[in-house]
Amino acid sequence: MTLVGADTEVVETVRFPSGPLALEGRFCYPGAGAVYGAVALAGPHPMLGGDMDNNLVRGLSAGLARRGVATLCFNYRGVGASEGPPADVVGTLVEFWATSRTAEEAGYADDLRAATVALARFVGTGRCVGLVGYSFGCSLLHAAGADPDWPLVLVAPTVGRHDYAAFETVPNPMLVIAPDGDFAAEADRVTDWYAALRAPKRLVRGEWDAHFFRGQEERLAERVFEFLRERWEGGSCL
Repeated sequence: MTLVGADTEVVETVRFPSGPLALEGRFCYPGAGAVYGAVALAGPHPMLGGDMDNNLVRGLSAGLARRGVATLCFNYRGVGASEGPPADVVGTLVEFWATSRTAEEAGYADDLRAATVALARFVGTGRCVGLVGYSFGCSLLHAAGADPDWPLVLVAPTVGRHDYAAFETVPNPMLVIAPDGDFAAEADRVTDWYAALRAPKRLVRGEWDAHFFRGQEERLAERVFEFLRERWEGGSCL
C-alpha cells in the first residue's frame, strides 16, 4: 500500500479482490482522532468516464474522512489500474445511450460487494458502516449485501435510467439527494419512486450544480455526515 500524508486526512492506495480480479482502491481516514464509522463509495458509470478520481467521489471521500468517517472508493473492473477488460466504449456506446445499461453492470455490483468486504478488513470490527452511491453507483447499493441497519446514501440517483424498484422493499434507512435540473433523472419519477420507499428516508433537493456537484463537495460531505451521525448515534460502534 502506498501511504500519502495530509494535514487532516490520510490516503492509502490499496488493492483488494473481486472474484479473480484485483481492484484498485483509495482508503481515506482521519489523520488524528478515532475512526468511528466507515463507508464504501460506488462511483459513476465507467461508460461515462466514471472512476474514483471523479470530483464528487474524491471530495466526498476526503470530506467524510476529516469528520471521522473512513471511506473506501474504488475503480470498477477494467477501469484505471483495476484488473479486467476495459469497457468497450466505442462498441457499446449507442446501445448504452438507448438503454442506459451494459452487460458489465452485474460485475460492477460484484465489485461493490467486494469493496464492503475489504472495508471491514481495513477498519476492523465494531465500526458503524454505511454505503454511498453517486449517479449510476446508487443503483448498485441494494445488491451490495448490506446489513439492514447500514444507512444508504443515494446522491443523484439515476431513477428512470436504471432499475430502482428493489429499493422499495429494502429496510435500510436512506438519504436521497436529488439535485434540481438533474439531466440523469426525471424529477417526477424521482418523486414517485421516493414516495414508494418503505424504509426510514429523507429527501434533499436543491441547487447542487445539477448532476455534477462542482464546488459543492464540502457542503455535500457535511449533509451526508449529518445523516450518518444521526443514524449511527447510540450504536455499539460509537
